[in-house]
Amino acid sequence: MTDTTTDKPARGGRDYAGRSLAQRRAARRDALIGAGVTVFGRDGFRAATVKAICREAGLTERYFYESFVNNEDLFATVYKRLIAALETAMRAAVAAAPDDAEAMSRAALDVYFRHMADPLIARIVLIEIFGISPTIDRTYRAVTLNFARLTEELTARIFDPQALQHHGATPRLLSMGLVGSTIHIAMYWNLNGYRESHDDVVNSALAVYRALADSINIGE
Repeated sequence: MTDTTTDKPARGGRDYAGRSLAQRRAARRDALIGAGVTVFGRDGFRAATVKAICREAGLTERYFYESFVNNEDLFATVYKRLIAALETAMRAAVAAAPDDAEAMSRAALDVYFRHMADPLIARIVLIEIFGISPTIDRTYRAVTLNFARLTEELTARIFDPQALQHHGATPRLLSMGLVGSTIHIAMYWNLNGYRESHDDVVNSALAVYRALADSINIGE
């Protein structure tokens, strides 16, 4: 395999081709993460090999272990990076939306489903994340709770606080339910081959939010 990022001419940490050792290592790490998205998303975690990932990244295998312990370590990094990018984009969309609960919810859902429309991303964050190891399970739970906090910020605007108190409900638990419904809509959309339009899935997810809000707020 041809590897254009070798450190051999730059012993002692000297610059090579205008880049420091740290920069070259960071570039190799980014290349492996990008390759991980492709290979994990295309082949699945269990079928992915270090050799296949390195081939996709254009690196020799010795560089894999420079940054990652094993495939699981890379998978966790890939998953966290995808989720971080998604959350950043969702928060930006919410911040740019009109100061209205439904508009903000729609903006967040629009970004979420645009990301899930990429089959590589969807397979990693919706399918492959499950059943790898207890460590990855803990990572998934932590990420889900973090996402629930973003949804909780929206539910605080959607639901009348007095109505919530009347029903003995809390924004946090409601947000967990809404996150679950959104994830399952995305999973079905992916597994069904994206037959429904983007607008259909956004509107369907938003309808769940709206119906729950109407039920609680009207039923006070």
